[in-house]
Amino acid sequence: MKIKPEIKERIVEAANALVAEGNENPTNEQVRERMGSGSLSHISPVMREWRESQKARVVAALEIPSELKKAIETSLSQVWTAASKLASATVEKIQQEAQANIDAAAHERDEALNEISRLETRIADLLTLEHEQGEEIQKLKSDLDAAQGENARFQTELAALSARVDERNEQIKGLKEELKEARDDNKSLQAELVNIAKESKI
Repeated sequence: MKIKPEIKERIVEAANALVAEGNENPTNEQVRERMGSGSLSHISPVMREWRESQKARVVAALEIPSELKKAIETSLSQVWTAASKLASATVEKIQQEAQANIDAAAHERDEALNEISRLETRIADLLTLEHEQGEEIQKLKSDLDAAQGENARFQTELAALSARVDERNEQIKGLKEELKEARDDNKSLQAELVNIAKESKI
């Protein structure tokens, strides 16, 4: 349906007047009331075109000028470059710190492993020494047992010798007494013989 230009113009003027009054999105009914009369069959298609044109004007109004767009792109590029450099520096610093921590941990690990190795060697030496000392102690015990057995045998022999010595001493004592008696008897006999000899001379 073809709408007369004057009717179309009245509809658009009514819609623009409502927008100027603060109604940013006037309805078809509000436009008809503003016009005082009119058919919605005319108003609806015209308002549809008007709304499309309004959207186009808003988009055009919101479109960034090329100079501003270029300046924004340049600023964004500079910001991105600075952010990238900062991020790279931060990542590099983090990597350096992480590598330093890794190196320190590796150094501590190596020192710990060296200490463990030293302690294992020391323990092995102590175990060997303990084994050798154990064998030496066992040998000394065996030697002590043998010496104690030998000492006991010597004590037994000594006791036997002491008994024999005591017996010999008793025998010697008895023989000394017998010898003394024999000497006394000999002296008496010699005295009697002297007396007999004297008497025979008389």
